[in-house]
Formats: sequence, C-alpha cells, structure tokens
Amino acid sequence: MNRKSAAFKARRRRSLINTIGGFMLVVAGALAVLLFYTHSRELQGWYGEYQLRMGEIQQYVLELRIPWLILLAVLLLYTLKSFWFPLPIPMLCFITGAVLPIYLSLAVNVAGLMILFSVRYYWGRRRGGGQVKKLLQRQSDIRDYLEYSRGSRPWVLFLFRLLPNFALNSVSQIFGAMHFDYTDFLLISLIGFLPKLVSYTIVGSQAFDPLSIPFLVPLIIIFALLGISTICVNIILSKQQKEKPL
Repeated sequence: MNRKSAAFKARRRRSLINTIGGFMLVVAGALAVLLFYTHSRELQGWYGEYQLRMGEIQQYVLELRIPWLILLAVLLLYTLKSFWFPLPIPMLCFITGAVLPIYLSLAVNVAGLMILFSVRYYWGRRRGGGQVKKLLQRQSDIRDYLEYSRGSRPWVLFLFRLLPNFALNSVSQIFGAMHFDYTDFLLISLIGFLPKLVSYTIVGSQAFDPLSIPFLVPLIIIFALLGISTICVNIILSKQQKEKPL
C-alpha cells in the first residue's frame, strides 16, 4: 500500500512538472509572438522613449569603471549561494551580463558556478554517505530520478543541471556524499548548465534593449529548451515507473 501511495504521489509530482514544462513552452511562444511584433509602428513609438531613458542608465553603468570590484562581488555572491543566499542564479548571470563585457561576464559566471558546485560537493563528501538518505528524504524528485536511473548516474547528473526544477546545492551535496568522481562531476555539471548560463548572460548584456533580437531570442531558446527537456524526461521516467512492478 505504501509503495502504491508513493507511486501515486510520484505521478502527481510528474504531472505538475509536465505542467510547468508546458507553461515554459507557452512563454517561449508568447516571446516569439512579441518578437514578431517588435517592428510594429505602435510599439516602436512607445519603445523609442523607453530606449532614451535606458540609454542614460546604460551610460551611467559603463562609466562606473570598477569591473574588478564587480567581478569579486559576484564571485562572493556565488560563494554565499553555495551555503544559503536568496539570489537566483539567473539573476546573477543577468547582472554580470548587464555590467561587464560579454567575454568577462561569461568567464566570471563559469568561475562562479565552479565555486558553487565545488563547495557543496566537498561539503557532501565530508559529511559522508549517511547524509544522502537525509537529503533524499527531503528531495523526493531527486530520489526518483536516481532510483530509476541507477545505471546511468552521469547522465542523470547532466539532466539535473539541464532541467529547471532541481536544487543546485542539494544535487551537488548528494553527488559529493556518493563520492562521485569530482572531475566528472564538475565537467558534467558545467556542460549541463552551460546552455542556461550563456542564455542568461546574453540576455543580461542586452538588458537595456529588451525588445532586440539578442535579448528575445536567447529567452525563447531557453524557455523552449527547458520546456521540451522537462516534458521528455518526465515521460521517459513515467514509462520506467509503469514497467516497475508494485
């Protein structure tokens, strides 16, 4: 009975995740429609005044002349995020893209992610395997993915980084506690998160021109990617769960 109840809860959770994935596809479609209408006369009239104001803000940001201070501050925020800090990763990428040159913002975001992943990984490794059970009790979605994909944990780690609905710190801590190879862990984590990191950073670099193609297209790509990957992965795991005897 308990196993049936757990299976029912898992189905409800995956149904909710699929709904979230569908919502992301709707957002991607809405942004695509907005991109189509960006050159309409009515929109351009309003947007011209908006751009003048945003141009003044952009010029002020460019004149700050303290990129290294910003760089160190962002890396500090990533470090704090590895313990606890309520600032989302997309916002950090967005901020660096807005205030730093694109090549530098991408580099600092990659470095920040390496810090974020590494600190929590070694925290989990130090606490040992006993920490895994406690974490998985609180993170039932992560537990389900590990349970139904025991033979391909590197691939599962990639999905954890690619999909939007898994806590970054919890995943890092679990894989550290499982003594997953650190080099593989870091490489797979970065590759999985890279599409989102690049998109968020490019969007931030175009923050002062939010109706431009460089701003809207990365958003469309990231919402479509997250929506499709979320739905596809949940369909695969749902099939695996049905094949498993109760």
